[in-house]
Amino acid sequence: MTIFWWILDLLVLASAAVSIYWQSQITLRAKYNYWSLGYGVVFGVLLTTSMVNDWSYIVFTAAFILINIISGIGGLTPERVITNGIFYATAVRFTDLQTITLIQQPMPGNRSRVIAVFKTKRNRRISLVFTQTMETLLTQLRKVMPNDVAVEVR
Repeated sequence: MTIFWWILDLLVLASAAVSIYWQSQITLRAKYNYWSLGYGVVFGVLLTTSMVNDWSYIVFTAAFILINIISGIGGLTPERVITNGIFYATAVRFTDLQTITLIQQPMPGNRSRVIAVFKTKRNRRISLVFTQTMETLLTQLRKVMPNDVAVEVR
């Protein structure tokens, strides 16, 4: 059983390393997804209540909590959209996108919030919330988006 936990440790740590690499490339950061932090805490408590004293299980628990904490970070890189998910963050190439819908939400005071919905060619929708202005987001997207991706502003 220990070999199973060590293999699982390697997979989870490799996934965390890939997520950290792509998140280090983010140039325009989206709001943090606190749901992933909540799930990390809930599952972390469930995993730590077990009375297993094996180091491979302890490493897995720590790596699993880490991956849930870092999966809440999302944004735009020069090549990809980094999604913030619950158990893992994914990187989607801009060439795999079909349309982008930007929705401006009015906020009290002088703050700005833009919801960006990225639709892939496989009909998957990715939603990110940005605190930048619509103009800043459009400028950043125009720098990196292929010409065949439609951008709709609402």
